[in-house]
Amino acid sequence: MRRLVAFLLLALLAAVPLAARVGERAADLRKRFGKPEATPNRNTNVWLIEAPAGALLYTVTFNSADVSIAEGLKPYRRAVMSERSARDFVADQLAGRENSPTLRTVKTGEPYTFGGEAFVCNEDELVYVDDANDVLIIWTQRPVATVMAVTKEMVQRAGR
Repeated sequence: MRRLVAFLLLALLAAVPLAARVGERAADLRKRFGKPEATPNRNTNVWLIEAPAGALLYTVTFNSADVSIAEGLKPYRRAVMSERSARDFVADQLAGRENSPTLRTVKTGEPYTFGGEAFVCNEDELVYVDDANDVLIIWTQRPVATVMAVTKEMVQRAGR
């Protein structure tokens, strides 16, 4: 009976959307998702999120003020990230920003800038950029679907 209750609870949790976005505080994310499954370093937390096609790794990088500056979602082991999971992640990241006049979708091969850095949208990527509102979202569709959202602070940190 306990196993059945645990299984049903897990199934219900799997239906709950991720509902997180860059700029959130570490304490708020831990309250929502519980204790992280891993903490590879003091600035990174990793949670396993159950999805219909297997577990997804939700990785969050924090700055020194414990504010999220990068978030990513990718399949764990042999799991597959569904299009719906990726679209939900993008929608959560864009919540409140979707009507921004500075938000744009970048076409394949098109150059764009974010955080003072120049990039080009690769094949098999969907890119949403809003430099004015400090968010860059890259959804890589193949070979393995992954999606990430970053702030200018993370781009500048990575460029060092």
